[in-house]
Amino acid sequence: MITRTHTPTTGQTQGEKTRWLDRAVGSRVGRSADKAAAPHDELHVALSDLYSSQTRWLFSSPLDRIELVERCIATVAESARNWVDVACEIKHIPTNSQCRAEEIVAGPVVAMRYLRLMLRNLKALDKCVPPPLPGRLVQADNGRWQVPVMPVMRDLFDPVCFMNFQASVWLKSGICNEEAEAATHPVQQRMPTTSLVLGAGNVTGIFAADVLGKIFQEQHVALVKMHPLMDPLRPVIEQAFSPLLEAGCLRIISGDATVGARATQHDLVDAVHITGSVAAHEAIIWGADPAERARRKQADEPLLDKPITSELGNVSPWIIVPGHYSSMQLQAQAENVAASITNNAGFNCVSTRALITWKHWPQREEFLSRLQAILSKLPRRVAYYPGALERFERFTGCEFDGDESRDGLPELPWTLFRDVTPTESPLLCCEESFVPVCAEMPLDAADEFDFVGKATDFANDGLWGTLCATLTVPSAFRSSQRGRAELNAAIERLRYGTVCINQWPGIAFALLTLPWGGHPSGSIFDPQSGLGFVHNTFGLRAVEKTVLDGPLMVVPKPIWTAGHRHAEPIAWNLFNLYHQPTLRHVAELSYSALVSLFK
Repeated sequence: MITRTHTPTTGQTQGEKTRWLDRAVGSRVGRSADKAAAPHDELHVALSDLYSSQTRWLFSSPLDRIELVERCIATVAESARNWVDVACEIKHIPTNSQCRAEEIVAGPVVAMRYLRLMLRNLKALDKCVPPPLPGRLVQADNGRWQVPVMPVMRDLFDPVCFMNFQASVWLKSGICNEEAEAATHPVQQRMPTTSLVLGAGNVTGIFAADVLGKIFQEQHVALVKMHPLMDPLRPVIEQAFSPLLEAGCLRIISGDATVGARATQHDLVDAVHITGSVAAHEAIIWGADPAERARRKQADEPLLDKPITSELGNVSPWIIVPGHYSSMQLQAQAENVAASITNNAGFNCVSTRALITWKHWPQREEFLSRLQAILSKLPRRVAYYPGALERFERFTGCEFDGDESRDGLPELPWTLFRDVTPTESPLLCCEESFVPVCAEMPLDAADEFDFVGKATDFANDGLWGTLCATLTVPSAFRSSQRGRAELNAAIERLRYGTVCINQWPGIAFALLTLPWGGHPSGSIFDPQSGLGFVHNTFGLRAVEKTVLDGPLMVVPKPIWTAGHRHAEPIAWNLFNLYHQPTLRHVAELSYSALVSLFK
């Protein structure tokens, strides 16, 4: 581990012509196919297959979709072990490593939970009622409308799996009661649509959730272009989602960035979703050539003439609100931050990159020492993601010594920079490193209340991105009237799509009922962390942000804790619960979690 004090044009071409049927918005006839497409081309064949299924899928009955979800539940269950094995091979995770639990939770568990949520929604739709929310729409003291989205009681047993966690969606300000009520009722898709999903290369559950959302929530047919790094997983994903392939609403292709670029411009693609970098997003919308991109932006002539949604990363801040914490609370929060840094070897958009503290917090050194000690004990992970070594050396200013490597790839050290001055280290603030590097940035403030305001300003204006932010808040601060007022003001002002209290935003991603995406202030000219929201299984509209509130300490120790010695069996028990939500599986999950306390 490293720790230190740091101041450091596309037009019509000759090719196969495709005739488009009238879609109630005018006839789209005689548009050309992609200029490189041929009848045998995998991309064109896949899109032609999907096009022929669009209308049939759009008008399929709830009962037909229920049957399809139930078949997917069975096939995902059959494929789960292979899914995890191949994901671990891609990431060079040994067979005896408890890090395998990450691949269980971030892959098959996410897919199975999503399918269960879709089953609830479709059964409600079949009865002509909206999906059952966990609570009622309420108007807070500040006038903002809030919609509870977690815990989900029936089927998923959230009060057991996520005890004392709750989440609500904050709707956009300035809407009236009738508008807020209408925002809680999903709008059914009425236009045949093919969505292109450009898959992520870091988390296998991302493209699973993206695909299930497109198909079952938006009733699109979907083409997934696998990230090259994840291509070995393609046969397993095809097995897991074979009912969707057979139904004609899903196709999967492989290829590099050139294939992805062709797909975005293909006439049979109606909408695009990407999880990736800002550079890739810019190239899709404005063009890959810098001069062309600048010209198009100046003229407001985007290369992409179809809707796009995206998730593009973040310099994720974790704000430690000063105050008194017990020794156990400090340790639990240090473990939380450590997990956010080390999960998936640091290749997460939700990894903590900026740890914001109060310079005069009496427990600051103790907290940082605990965090440093945890990181020092954790074994290094293989840096499997392309370009990691170059980014690590650029962001740390250190040349990797090469002493620790496996399978020809470096094992990068967990790196914590302490006492970083943002103005002297702008790279750590203005760009996501996407490696396991975190910078502690202490701020000066008059007191804890002043600190919360200044930390909020810094997170909004001093760090790049709008995806997610976390605040650790002492109990005494929340119990005081002024503390509650300052906390609520900070939550309201933070320009992030997700704000978490006391817990890592990775949990908010995995819960799926919570809308996930960058703050809606983004645009194609300045997308920040991305455009639009995914997940959002209740189909809420007028969303501004989600707030997830959790306890300072979780007992038994949660499976996302870094170094958890019994995480894998607990993770499989969680998967079994979502596969077959019965009291027996609740008991097995609870037992395995409790037993881990004494092993």
